[in-house]
Amino acid sequence: MRWSVLARLGLAVLLLFPITSVAETVKGRIMEISRLANTIQIRVPDQEPVVVRFNESTTFAEAEGIGDLGGNDLIEVEYTPGSPATQIRKIVFGLPPGIEIDIQEMLGILTGDEAYTLVDTRPRGPYLSGTIPSAMHLFPRMDEEEFIAALPEDKDHLLIFFCGGATCPYTGEAVDLAQGAGYTNVKGYQGGIPDWRRAQLPLHADPNWVAERLNPGHVIIDTRNPVISATGHLPGAVAMPASNFEALTDRFIREDREARLPGVSDRRAPVILYSDQHHSDDVLIAFRELTSWGYGRVAVLKDGFEGWKDEGLPVESDQLAYAIEYERQLAPGAIAPEEFAATDLTRDDLIILDVRSDQEVAEAEIAGAIHIPLEAIEDSLEQLDQSKEIIAVCATGIRAEMARRVLDGAGFNVRFLNEHIEVDEDGSLSVL
Repeated sequence: MRWSVLARLGLAVLLLFPITSVAETVKGRIMEISRLANTIQIRVPDQEPVVVRFNESTTFAEAEGIGDLGGNDLIEVEYTPGSPATQIRKIVFGLPPGIEIDIQEMLGILTGDEAYTLVDTRPRGPYLSGTIPSAMHLFPRMDEEEFIAALPEDKDHLLIFFCGGATCPYTGEAVDLAQGAGYTNVKGYQGGIPDWRRAQLPLHADPNWVAERLNPGHVIIDTRNPVISATGHLPGAVAMPASNFEALTDRFIREDREARLPGVSDRRAPVILYSDQHHSDDVLIAFRELTSWGYGRVAVLKDGFEGWKDEGLPVESDQLAYAIEYERQLAPGAIAPEEFAATDLTRDDLIILDVRSDQEVAEAEIAGAIHIPLEAIEDSLEQLDQSKEIIAVCATGIRAEMARRVLDGAGFNVRFLNEHIEVDEDGSLSVL
């Protein structure tokens, strides 16, 4: 009887074949890329982040390969859950012909004699945290009349718009609004903030934005001579003159060590540097060195300490610190390093899951850990006991976070260590 009903509905044939996963398409912005594990974590609107693998069979559109993709790029991925992506498409917003300028043309304008207006079209929060020097802020999705009214009256005046890169739509929207209002000399710096960062050029943080973030979750560094800094400085600032940065770079090279800001292993930590002026040599040297070490959220205080005082913002004296005490904000699903250090890693009800590569484990194996490389997690769930708590670890926390996403989606009780680690010869694990 049941078979006949299914047959009439045209569903009987489905029972003759195994059920297979259905291909999906996911669209969102890149949170992290692990090239060691060929894995991408994607921030998708209104849902949990998605973790997708890629391999040599994955095709790329609007990109030469994974090397053309970076943090916060907008992508569309075709994949079957549990399998590598079949295609990854970088979503690029084009500009009208003759509008786009590259970074060299941008620098020529900023250092040239022609008057210009540079406009950061991102939402206000990202603009305040770090923008290209001399940029004003206008969001193209505000009231159109207010947007146009904020532009110069001269319709032949040079306007340059930028946002968060080629996968950000706001540059194009601003260009359309300006041209629609009759402006004739409009340019778009499509590379935007990502391109500027890759060139290791300084970004300016708004003083009032910084004043609201004088806390251990932000690193504030005074790059002046400590004798001068001690007479007046930002609350919570740490003295670290530019010469210290250069000396550390020399030491890292000489000792063939990974470059690291003392007390801050998190390469995503927000760091604000300042000197008397934002164009002072010492702060620009510090910015250059710190960004070359791989720290991706470094900004220079706009108008420097002198501008800070002119704004009437708080100043301290004789309370200057000489060591950074950074408190990393816990990501969803992360275990605090203090809790991890106090945890008995040999407990019977606990699994330490090492998601590093085979090569990394061959060089330094974590005692008592189960090793499953990140790229093999989805195919190895049967190796894990779902009744036990799992703590995923890797060299930096990036792959461990991706592993947590996968295991959490599969119903496991899992957290991850979002820290740089070191594995000693005896197999013990320590947080750097």
